[in-house]
Amino acid sequence: MTGASKSSVTDNGGLSHAREDGASGDSSVAQEFLKYAKMNPFDRMRAAILKSMNLSEADLANMTPDQRAAVEQKIRDAIEKQLEKKGQQPGSLVDQSA
Repeated sequence: MTGASKSSVTDNGGLSHAREDGASGDSSVAQEFLKYAKMNPFDRMRAAILKSMNLSEADLANMTPDQRAAVEQKIRDAIEKQLEKKGQQPGSLVDQSA
């Protein structure tokens, strides 16, 4: 994601474009924060694990089904390990408010 924004700044070759990115960067940071704040605990853990693997949801979407299944299994295993460390049961993060 960062590489794409850097190349778009150089491709369009303008300092003015870089300034625009800076201005919209503030709102995108706020949007990212709001998106994160609205996540349930499971989704936050998943996002953190993906980030630690240097992957994004877009990266997962571009994988073959076999590759994606392998990554999803690694994510599940990592979440289970985190829950065990906290002494919680795997079903304890399910949103039961619905």
